[in-house]
Amino acid sequence: MNAPLLRARSAVEIIDGAFSLYRANFATLAAIYLVLLGPFQVVGVLVGGITGSIIASLSGFLSPIAVGATVAVVSDAMHDRPISVGSAFGQIAGRWGTLVLVSFMQGLVTFLGFLFLLVPGVLALCWLFAAPMTVVVERMPGVSSAFKRSEQLTRGQFWHILGTLALSWVIVIVLLVATGIGFGLLGNLIGLGDQVTGFLGQWMFILAMPVMGTASGILYFDLRIRTEAYDIERLTQTLGESAATPV
Repeated sequence: MNAPLLRARSAVEIIDGAFSLYRANFATLAAIYLVLLGPFQVVGVLVGGITGSIIASLSGFLSPIAVGATVAVVSDAMHDRPISVGSAFGQIAGRWGTLVLVSFMQGLVTFLGFLFLLVPGVLALCWLFAAPMTVVVERMPGVSSAFKRSEQLTRGQFWHILGTLALSWVIVIVLLVATGIGFGLLGNLIGLGDQVTGFLGQWMFILAMPVMGTASGILYFDLRIRTEAYDIERLTQTLGESAATPV
């Protein structure tokens, strides 16, 4: 068991853990996002124009799959299992449709909440936060069960969830803006066109997305530790397995 990760954490500690996990497994996480989302960006640039932009935006349909695979990486890290692209995709095998549907309904409910009033939107955002993670880790079979399980895990944790998500968004946005400005200045200095600069910016956005996924995965396990003492459960299981192993 990975003791430094499998413990209750503050929002700052969760973000720090996300960056540490991302750095330690950069090749795996980058490969997941580049394989799933990269081709749309490449084709979009090659086609160009409005059609190219539409093609590039289609990568959003596979974003829930990439997030699911990222959560699988976090789960492997939490449980001290080997981390690889194959393991990540193996854990979400047969779950692609469920992940997309759950993420779509999660987004729809949150959007409707924001459409009518800000408070219901924020409540829905936090209430449904863990739904995709439950599909990957707990194998929830559909939208209803994933939403119900998420509601159980997030009950009483509103401010912790909101603070963690807000902090992760702010950090990623600041990094992307700074990177975009840097690419723009570099492009002007060496004569890169706007299309090339935009293309490089899209790749940086793709490579930044795993940070959000890892933070969400760690927050999910943090909620299980806070609400269900999952760290004690895992420690008990580990000790039981060790005692049962013949010397």
